[in-house]
Amino acid sequence: MIDVVKRINELIVLKNWSLYELSNQTGISTNSIYDWSKQKTMPTLKNIIKICDVLGITLEYFFCGYNFNTTKEEKKFIDKWLMLNSEDQQLIIKLLQTLNIK
Repeated sequence: MIDVVKRINELIVLKNWSLYELSNQTGISTNSIYDWSKQKTMPTLKNIIKICDVLGITLEYFFCGYNFNTTKEEKKFIDKWLMLNSEDQQLIIKLLQTLNIK
């Protein structure tokens, strides 16, 4: 079974965020987030969804990690993608659109 708090910490490390930044981005109180870290409480599904939304990931990725068929190159790309801020992600999307990949 997945350790939800550990998974949150792994993902915010990829994003180079602190717990405080996670609070700012999600609107979840810092007290709640620090309580999770101290294992006093567990995040609700609603809060996990908020976290996934601000990180730009699906619930599937949160709970399962990479898709079974994901190649090593795709995994590297996904990890790099998660480290980008939303502005940089939009630049990459525009670049891909200009390549006119079909």
